[in-house]
Amino acid sequence: MSDDALPCPLCSTSMKPGIVVGRSPGVKFKQSVGALGDLTGIRLTKGFGYQHADAFRCDECGTVVIPGT
Repeated sequence: MSDDALPCPLCSTSMKPGIVVGRSPGVKFKQSVGALGDLTGIRLTKGFGYQHADAFRCDECGTVVIPGT
């Protein structure tokens, strides 16, 4: 991931690069909570056991952006 500054989509402050971490089966995006929990949804992380995704975070408002791959 590049260290280039990305403006926050909510407050326009420069965001800092980093990673989002999780455990298997990974961090996923869902439109609502369902009976299958984290077994379904769009996977945002990669890896085995230790899951991670490149991300940017705004220190000003706390917004986190995970760029698409």
